[in-house]
Amino acid sequence: MRLKRATLTLFTLLLLVTLPAAAEIYKCTAGGGAVQYSDKPCAGTSTIITPAAAPEVDAHVIERRQRADKLLRAYDAEHAEEQRAQAEAEAALQERRLKCNRARDWLVRVSGASTLYRVADDGSRVNLDDAERAAALAKAEADVTRWCD
Repeated sequence: MRLKRATLTLFTLLLLVTLPAAAEIYKCTAGGGAVQYSDKPCAGTSTIITPAAAPEVDAHVIERRQRADKLLRAYDAEHAEEQRAQAEAEAALQERRLKCNRARDWLVRVSGASTLYRVADDGSRVNLDDAERAAALAKAEADVTRWCD
């Protein structure tokens, strides 16, 4: 009983789906020559138009389309990867420029300062002696060499 009901329901749905495809299209021409298309006949002159059936699709055409879609997806993935890599390279370049500017600024400050100090463990300032000052200047120059090509 269930199988009959399911079959009847499926048949009814299939019939309802195919009915609009078999509908007629009317081309109506008004008195002024204006053309209008409708699914119902017009009061004036009307001509029944039968739409052409959709062409049969060859299996080779479907296969070619699938291959083309696969290639396009691969190209899109490759393009997205290239854009990501380019964005990473640009971010790294911006970071390098920032560090270069900071290193140059620090070198100017270290080389132009009359006294340099470091902060001791107790929070007090301790002036650098000549050896520590030379080491700080050498480090600042090395940072400029490292970050500024």
